Amino acid sequence: MTQPPSLYPNEVLTTIAEYPTLYYFQPSTTNSTKPLIVCIPGSIHLARIFYGHTPQNFLTHHLNARGFNVLSISYPIESTPPTMPPTAPHFRIKDWGLQAATTAKMVIEQHALPASVILVGWSMGGRVLVPFTTSARDLGLNVELFISFAGTPGISGIRPNRYTGKGMPVCTRDGYVRVRGLERFYAQVEEMERLNGGSIIPRDVYEREYVGGCPVKLMGLGLKYDSEGGRFVQDEEMHEEDSRVWDFANCPLVSALCPNGVMDASHALADRATWGFILTYQLESLIGKEGLGRVTGTEKWERLLDLVRDAPRRLCWSVDGNHFFFIGEKAAAEVADKMVKLIHEAEVFRKELGEILS
Repeated sequence: MTQPPSLYPNEVLTTIAEYPTLYYFQPSTTNSTKPLIVCIPGSIHLARIFYGHTPQNFLTHHLNARGFNVLSISYPIESTPPTMPPTAPHFRIKDWGLQAATTAKMVIEQHALPASVILVGWSMGGRVLVPFTTSARDLGLNVELFISFAGTPGISGIRPNRYTGKGMPVCTRDGYVRVRGLERFYAQVEEMERLNGGSIIPRDVYEREYVGGCPVKLMGLGLKYDSEGGRFVQDEEMHEEDSRVWDFANCPLVSALCPNGVMDASHALADRATWGFILTYQLESLIGKEGLGRVTGTEKWERLLDLVRDAPRRLCWSVDGNHFFFIGEKAAAEVADKMVKLIHEAEVFRKELGEILS
């Protein structure tokens, strides 16, 4: 007999865009008209990493207190005990974007919220940027801002074996990538517990309720699941085609919170440059020939040049901690405060750009 799903209070397990979907919507403590914050988790993690089993230790609680409605969406994961049926080993990034955007549209309509979204992508969740944005726009939603949380964009070869070790990842019976790397991940959770001065997620709870097997196409490994052979094989579609990472014209304004801890050295060293690069080309695409045609005179051009060159500094910020810098009561509150300021800075930046191009 199939074991029933193991869900948290107020979680919703359903089928959206033809795939199993687990989502959690938490309204703000005020009657807010702010954009809906949509949180997308990284590899092998459920979106519980944003709201958790003890709310005060997680980001959603603190964003709610600051007037934001928050929607956290888990992509299909295979876990023990089960949280959703393991029926989506072929799930890919374009499916992910449509699933998450359709969920956001549904929740916005159900709760009569403004049709504006701020997208947060943690770790592997950075790969969904363009597919989510284009799907959301097709559904009538405005994606105002993307915030990378130690995010990885959909570029082949960036951290390709980060979660699976060297060589071919292990395929589970249902076609998902078998969970590996928990020691490395949980060591960072423990560091966040030390930095916050108390327990956040006990090890047994973490393994049982927060992680699971991942669809291989989401991970940028150049592999897909062959259901006939019951194994992973080379994928003929390039990862960049699936993630559309170079489609700068369909990016929203990009920003980032970048950890500064040595336990997440790769993101600490590279994230400002990575997301600063994408931000700069997004702005170049946004400005375009028409915008340049409105920049008359040396003064306006120099203002535009300075604004775009300064964009990565203004919109890509360092935060204390490691890959899990946003968990723990103290850290989550501090990150929520930084997000409020970063969202405001993005609004100011957008206004300055509009004035130059007007």
